[in-house]
Amino acid sequence: MKHMVFCLGMLAATFTASASPPHDDMRTLVDRLVDDTTKDSASEARAFDRLMHLGSAAVPYIVARLGDGRRLPEQSIWVRRHGHEDRQYQPWYVHDGLEAVLNELTGVTMGPQNGHLLKSQREKNTRKWVAWCVQRYPMQADVCRSGRTSDMK
Repeated sequence: MKHMVFCLGMLAATFTASASPPHDDMRTLVDRLVDDTTKDSASEARAFDRLMHLGSAAVPYIVARLGDGRRLPEQSIWVRRHGHEDRQYQPWYVHDGLEAVLNELTGVTMGPQNGHLLKSQREKNTRKWVAWCVQRYPMQADVCRSGRTSDMK
């Protein structure tokens, strides 16, 4: 009986450790990963991969980071999709890469996703994502609206 209780305790601890981080931790993690996308090509690839693996709990925090106009070191993101063809995105800016991540996490797109967009097109896409996020994540509407469109280039 003691062994079963110990195993159940270990199982619960493992499950808790693999669950999504609390909201403040998720914000910090997403912020760090978004910043990592601008360091170098290897950091960019790792950061976008990790952002995609955070799942739907990260979506409001990713939406909040849209509008980031910093250039990416590598204008290519490969998404390895098990059972499907791999997909390539060609973002020029952090904003474009985050839209690719949102597309993968949600299956939703708010417009073209490439580096050829004008500032006004990126701003329009950001407004669409924020409205979608507020509707889809009403308990985190403030997070969805906390974006940084002033960074957009």
